[in-house]
Order: sequence, then structure tokens, then C-alpha cells
Amino acid sequence: MDRSITAMLLLTLTALCACQSKIEKQQKAAKPKQAPPHTTVVQNKKEQPAHTAKMTFVKYIDDGDYFQLIARKGDSTFSFINETDPSRSLNRGDQIQITWKDGTVTMPGDNDVEAPAQLLRYVKKISDGPVSVFRKVYGKKLKYTWPTDEHFTSSYLDKLYMQTEYYLSKTTNPLLQLAIKNQDQLTYSIESRERNNHNYKVIGIAPIGTNGANVVQWLYIGDEEDDQIYEYDLPEDRLVPFD
Repeated sequence: MDRSITAMLLLTLTALCACQSKIEKQQKAAKPKQAPPHTTVVQNKKEQPAHTAKMTFVKYIDDGDYFQLIARKGDSTFSFINETDPSRSLNRGDQIQITWKDGTVTMPGDNDVEAPAQLLRYVKKISDGPVSVFRKVYGKKLKYTWPTDEHFTSSYLDKLYMQTEYYLSKTTNPLLQLAIKNQDQLTYSIESRERNNHNYKVIGIAPIGTNGANVVQWLYIGDEEDDQIYEYDLPEDRLVPFD
């Protein structure tokens, strides 16, 4: 009797093991194969050669999507993406040696579309331009005033200051030349004015003397003409482009 029970138990265990083995094989067969990990293929663009040239510095532009350095060579104007000249030490008219590479930048808000750009790599001042010379010769800060109802930002006032300074560095007005030579204090007023359906900022430059300040030169700076400077010819009532 005991032998019969033992035999039956062995048969049952054997059958269970066989079933378990079959189930495991079926589960292994049914399990899908894992896909290989996703990889991104990065294609390295061909390294672009560097370009070097001597140019005339114009200005920095720091209020856009990218910092820019603007320079001129002959009649051509160049815009460089500027991430290598944080000093902002150049003045308009300085002669510079500049090195750049052709590349691309991503345009924000435009589905990350890439646009061709000239990427600044190195810039060095070769010689002083008129503004740098003016600062060394004159050695004073200009003073200025504007109406209380005008709400100019500090960056815009700085922009007008540099344009006025540039004019003074190249002026042929004999009264201003004498004031600069004698290091007399110069001041200027700022006001907005419309002329022939164009908007201008009008700058009145005056040396400060014992009898106060009398304007000896009026400038018109075009709001809509990339900041073109004009001398105002009072006898002829006309604007003369100044460069």
C-alpha cells in the first residue's frame, strides 16, 4: 500500500515538473525581443576656415537676440555675432584687426531655424579712431539735459551721448574746436522734433562760459534712418548729412 502511494506521488511530481517546464518554455517563446537602444547620429560639419581683415569699428548692438559687433570695410558693413569681446572697449572709428568664421545661429521663435552668420573669434585695436583721440584730448565728460516729459531709457541716453561725442570728435565748427582745445565744459540739450514727416532727436551743443551756455551747433539724429546724424544749416534751413 505504502509503495503504491509513493509511486503515485512520484508520477504526480513528474507530471507537474513537465507542465511547469512547458509553461516556462511557452513564456520564454512569447516574450518579445527588446529593441536596441535608440542612438542619435551626429554629423560633424566640416571645420570652416578663419578669415582675417582690417576694418573700422562702428558700434556694438547688445539689445537683440545675439550680441553683435558692427564694423565697416570700404563701403561694406559687416555684422559679427559677438561672444568674444565682453570688454566693450572699442570706440567708433577705431581701426581693428578682426578674425571670424562663417557659421550659423538659431533664430529664436522661428522653429529653431538656423541662419548663416559670421562668428567673431578675435578682435584687436590697431590704432585710435577719432572718438578715442577726442577723449584723450578733451578729457572731460559731456553734460546733457532733456525735458521732464520725455521718458528716455538710460541705454538710449548712452546711445545719444556716443553719437554726440562722435560728432564732436570730427566737428569743423570753429567754436566747438576752440572749446575742445581749451577743455571748456560742453553741454547739450535733447528734444524730440518732427520735420518733413520724419521724427528726429535734436541735439543743441553749447560751451559753458561766464555768461552761461549758448548753443553753437544743432544736430538732428534720425529715429528712422539708423541714427544718421545731420548738421542743421540755420541760414539755409536745411539738414546736411554728417559722417
